[in-house]
Amino acid sequence: MNFRILIVLFSVFFVSFANAVPIKHLYRAEIKLPVTDSEAQMLNEAFAQAVEQVLVRVSGDKAAITGDLLKQAQSEAPTWVAQHSVVALSQLLPVDGQLVAGKQVTVVFYAESIDRFLSQHNLPVWGEDRPSVLVWAVSEDRGVRQLSGANAPSDLLNNLATSAAMYGVPIYAPLIDSVDKSAISSADVWGFFEGSISKASKRYQTDAVAAIRVADYAGSLSGSLLVLLSDGSSQRFTLSGDSLSALTDQASAAMAKVFSTRYAAVRNNQAESRMTVQVSGINSYSALNTVQTYLERVGVVRDVSVVGAKDDVVLFSIAINGSKQKLINSISLNSVLQVTNPPPVTVLPPMSDTETSTPSVAVLPPMSDAEASAPPDGETSAVIAQPVVSTPEPAADEYFKYNGVQ
Repeated sequence: MNFRILIVLFSVFFVSFANAVPIKHLYRAEIKLPVTDSEAQMLNEAFAQAVEQVLVRVSGDKAAITGDLLKQAQSEAPTWVAQHSVVALSQLLPVDGQLVAGKQVTVVFYAESIDRFLSQHNLPVWGEDRPSVLVWAVSEDRGVRQLSGANAPSDLLNNLATSAAMYGVPIYAPLIDSVDKSAISSADVWGFFEGSISKASKRYQTDAVAAIRVADYAGSLSGSLLVLLSDGSSQRFTLSGDSLSALTDQASAAMAKVFSTRYAAVRNNQAESRMTVQVSGINSYSALNTVQTYLERVGVVRDVSVVGAKDDVVLFSIAINGSKQKLINSISLNSVLQVTNPPPVTVLPPMSDTETSTPSVAVLPPMSDAEASAPPDGETSAVIAQPVVSTPEPAADEYFKYNGVQ
């Protein structure tokens, strides 16, 4: 059994804040194909498979990348290729029950081409910052249940790690040490007891938690998936298939769709909106640059500009794709900014009876006799006293505090 993928994915964050995981190579795919007489034919097949894989990973919506839309993308794919390479595989590929020589084609697409295609078809573009997901996995074989983790690897986790990587979903496994064993049991995970799962997951401080259960009854596989989000909501999915890899692919596709819906947005003018964000704790130009650069990197953000500053408070105007909640969800994945409450409103003391009876007016200096007797152009210009009105600072739509993270 090959657990090399799990060695990486079993790393667990122990940090003060849950952090997004930057997914590298979103627009790259590695395709393994049997050697053919025509390399051009092999490249066309590689480009077709690669563009499907990349479109699914960037959109997070496998169900949408099908039919005529997929055919159109595959026909245009060769013009989107930024670079590609071909190397011979050291191991033979299984094809139709036989082992044949193969090659690996690595394809990198222009991000602009992929993003534009998705936007033209009203599909979201999911950026590289993605939520870390702790996965509790339990399998049942002939009535015996096994809880999987770093200290108890399994085929279930191995397959899930492979498929999740294809979808760009960063998953992490629990240690299954003495602490975990005292906090949660295989029965808790099998029963999807959300309270027990959430409590046992707190030590790992990931952005989201998932639980997957798979049963094998006389060669017939079935399963279910539970996804717990940071806002306390949850979603459940039924899994089915004729192989373990098919079930874990469904699970990974379901997780990608959940998180894409929460964090990604369609990038077009129809989906654009603008909001004002106030950030406190910015006490230097370096801090201002850090915050503005960070905001520009958020996947749903189109444009950021500074519209005002006072003391350590900076007001930003931000153009976003999608809803305000998507921006908040995306910012919550990182520890750079923390949501805060609006500043308290200053309440003026009540006016005295004298002040109430005497309106506040702008006092003009008295005119001289000459000015009063000699109006310009023979007309008298009436001077109307205007109330003194203070202009309040513009209110922000959302308020954040900079935590000093570089």
